[in-house]
Amino acid sequence: MTTEEKTLLLVEDDRPLRERLARALETRGFTVAPAESVAEGKAKAKDAPPAFAVVDLKLEDGNGLDVVETLHTTRPDSRVVV
Repeated sequence: MTTEEKTLLLVEDDRPLRERLARALETRGFTVAPAESVAEGKAKAKDAPPAFAVVDLKLEDGNGLDVVETLHTTRPDSRVVV
């Protein structure tokens, strides 16, 4: 995988969990873009569509599937774990 292929969007509203996951994924070579809400996740997905995403289903401002829909629109080949 190239550096470009190891981009990852991490959408999680639990800050300690989000920070731990981001660190763990960065040590595995991913460039992580953390987001704490649906709105922030969608914005980051539009600005720099990642190759991978880890998205929490239940977020304070909505449903994580809205982020997945944006990802599939901006980068159809993105791999997502919900």
